[in-house]
Amino acid sequence: KTMTGHDLLLIANALICVGIALRVMFFQRNGSRHRRWGGWIAYFLIVAAASIPLRTAYSYLYHFPMTADLSEVVINAVMFAAVLKTRGNVVQIFKISRSQHGH
Repeated sequence: KTMTGHDLLLIANALICVGIALRVMFFQRNGSRHRRWGGWIAYFLIVAAASIPLRTAYSYLYHFPMTADLSEVVINAVMFAAVLKTRGNVVQIFKISRSQHGH
């Protein structure tokens, strides 16, 4: 079977989700305050993100249909960029930044 654009989207989405799950999973507080709601958001984000590569692998192994469209991949890529920027701190994603430029 040859690779299609659809396959590339599925694989890209799966890899991005692996990145999200691992980055959040290996977050280290380094003295920052623990917030229970942040822990729950992190937990659900890890479970949800980690489910995508698992389901993608199963869809290839057992030949059941699974789709990923470009908008989904873009949304997940933005989320991946956000967790990379905050070093896995999901609470930080929700903080409103107060820049020095008065915005």
